[in-house]
Amino acid sequence: MSPKKIGLINGLFTLITWSVIGMSLASYWWGALPIILFILVPVSALVSYRTSALAQILLQGKATVSLYAIDGFKWAFIASCIFWGWSISSEVLAAGGPLLGANGWQVLEYIFTIAIPSSLVAGLVGSLHGVVFYYLNRWQITAKNQLKRDF
Repeated sequence: MSPKKIGLINGLFTLITWSVIGMSLASYWWGALPIILFILVPVSALVSYRTSALAQILLQGKATVSLYAIDGFKWAFIASCIFWGWSISSEVLAAGGPLLGANGWQVLEYIFTIAIPSSLVAGLVGSLHGVVFYYLNRWQITAKNQLKRDF
């Protein structure tokens, strides 16, 4: 199985799983569509890109669970920080928002009490995804090799 196929499968798995969870938890399923479009699609593309890069290492036999977990944490934390940085910027909040008219200390308080802790939680979720994808990808590669031997 090629690394690109593995990455595509993981990206679609992420998009479908979190879309179903989001739609089932929303009061109205169509209310989750903007989040799916603006958050889950880019996150799924990132998952697809990173797992295809890690699949090459896995195919060489050099990948470990900790490599996948650290990579998942790192990229989820970075993506979450970019999201918070984008949402805090005054250009995005032109129509108003929680920090409209806030002074520097209030912005720092918002960053240290909301943005960074939620980015750490996103990193932990990314780490958990990394571990799940390590075992899923290893199983996919093993099953593919087993099928080649059987036929």
